[in-house]
Amino acid sequence: MPDTVSKPLLRFGPFELDLSSGELHKSGIAMRLQPQPAKVLVLLASRPGQLVTRDAIRTELWGDQTFVQFEQGLNFCVRQIRLALGDNADSPLYLETVPRRGYRFIAPVNNVASVLSPDSKGSPPVRPPQETKPRLARDRWPAVLSAVLVALALGLYAGHRWISSSGPITNGKVILAVLPFENMSSEPEQDYFSDGLTDEIITDLGQLQPDRLGVIARTSVMQYRHTDKTIRQIGRDLGADYILEGGVSHGTGELRVNAQLIQVEDQSHLWAQSFESQPGDVLKLQDQIAAKIANEIRLKLNSQQQARLNIHPLLNPGAYEAYLKGRYFWNRRNQDSYLQAIQYFQQALAKETHYAQAYAGLADCLALIGSLPDPTIPRNIAMPRAKAAAERALELDESSAEAHTSLAFVKMHYEWDWQGAESEYQRAVQLNPSYATAHEWHAYLLMAIGKKEASIAEISQARQLDPLSSIINTDLGELLGYVGDDDASIEQFQQALKIDPNFMLARAMLGVAYLRKGQVPKAIAELNQTAELEGGKTWSQPYLGAAFVRSGQRDEAKAIQRELERSVKGEHVHLYPLATLDAELGEKDKAFALLQESFSERQGFLILLKVDHNWDSLRSDPRYESLVKRVGLP
Repeated sequence: MPDTVSKPLLRFGPFELDLSSGELHKSGIAMRLQPQPAKVLVLLASRPGQLVTRDAIRTELWGDQTFVQFEQGLNFCVRQIRLALGDNADSPLYLETVPRRGYRFIAPVNNVASVLSPDSKGSPPVRPPQETKPRLARDRWPAVLSAVLVALALGLYAGHRWISSSGPITNGKVILAVLPFENMSSEPEQDYFSDGLTDEIITDLGQLQPDRLGVIARTSVMQYRHTDKTIRQIGRDLGADYILEGGVSHGTGELRVNAQLIQVEDQSHLWAQSFESQPGDVLKLQDQIAAKIANEIRLKLNSQQQARLNIHPLLNPGAYEAYLKGRYFWNRRNQDSYLQAIQYFQQALAKETHYAQAYAGLADCLALIGSLPDPTIPRNIAMPRAKAAAERALELDESSAEAHTSLAFVKMHYEWDWQGAESEYQRAVQLNPSYATAHEWHAYLLMAIGKKEASIAEISQARQLDPLSSIINTDLGELLGYVGDDDASIEQFQQALKIDPNFMLARAMLGVAYLRKGQVPKAIAELNQTAELEGGKTWSQPYLGAAFVRSGQRDEAKAIQRELERSVKGEHVHLYPLATLDAELGEKDKAFALLQESFSERQGFLILLKVDHNWDSLRSDPRYESLVKRVGLP
């Protein structure tokens, strides 16, 4: 029989690991580590210097779970172990990655001989750490979250100020990426909370000191959930100088957050903090955080910056959770998810009637639903409701960049109030220069009113803030086409398709760009592929018909025209693309009839009348100039 375990404790560096419970201590202080990451750490640390393959880890700890579940779970565990140990993949002190094979614990480990018998092949049994502390009262955790957000912002700012004073910044501005906070609760349904925390931090930091700090947008960073990429690789992908990462555990009224700030260039850890709270300790927690930051560095924020970092008013916890769930579905960006998000925002408002952020969320959803083809909520209902929700949000909180942006969108896209929209976009960008959507939509207003150079600069700024956004990369390609740079436009659509090969809009616009450049076979190939992606929808079909006209296949183009005319009867669809096919066929009366109907429904495509090359054949017609004037374009 093998020898029994004589002492279930491993020591490495300043850490002690209890093999029987999975508890990890650093210099006597308990480090929070969930049960599964604790099991992985025990397994690896029990075999110092040995390669432990991924297959061995899976057999030992994952049982019957699928390969995908195992891969995601192991990646999460490794990230949490490194976060707890203050380690990193590029220059590890404890946990080394052996590419495509597994992991090796490389730190010297004491008491190994007395912990495991020489012939031991498995890891000792691991019990989840026992909960001994009382749980936080459920009506107190929103205040704790506010304190954590303030601390994270101050901690980042401290790191930023330290960087500014001790190292050169070549362009006077640094770029930060906030990676998706890991859901440490072991409950997938709690993803909405960790995602919401990530969003809140991105928003807060984006407003902190915009002349010195730019923050990468949510769309791009969310692609690095459960990633195996190193900090250096992520920084290169996003153009980021610094990475903020961490994890959050939230359940039954309890909130715990770990976070660390890392400099990409050398993977040095500039700042790290763990937060948790117990009943009655909220104010004490805030004081402790403030004292710690004060000891780290002197902060000199102006009154406006200080106001933005003030703790938010205590909210009904159910309202806040409903709001985070609304944002979770909003970020899925499709009609069904918008409808789910609206329900959650309405639930939040039923519990907290003066909740400005929930009104802003409603405005976002309604504005985009009203801009979809065949929307569930008709455009003439959705857009006024969006405006009312945005205005109510601003009555409650004038500093909401999201609400200003949604209001600007309605004014631009539905009311054609160019000056009003411009004013709202400018205010949104002033409040949060890192809000990529504000720059993105503002770029279309600038293009519509003829400020082409400013439009390209604005969409380029949006892309810098959200470099992996499929829609922003596609929008840049579209706007480049309107200024006549077809080669750059094509290259940009191709870049968008590298990010997401199935992004229908990018492929359709690439086909249109090829058509504009006279490369008709390429246009037909791309538009045919788009039609397959659309699954029977009609958005790209008019452009495919136009390509057939250019290739001499007029009968095929007429067949598409007849099919579209049948399919749109009784539907609220975008008539603007259909009119482009009529114009290409030389049927001007039909084209103008559709444009007039589009005008009556105040469809958003009409803001592009002056720059869209599809209307070149109609520009000499007096009806075209009349339509431009009625839309209010200068």
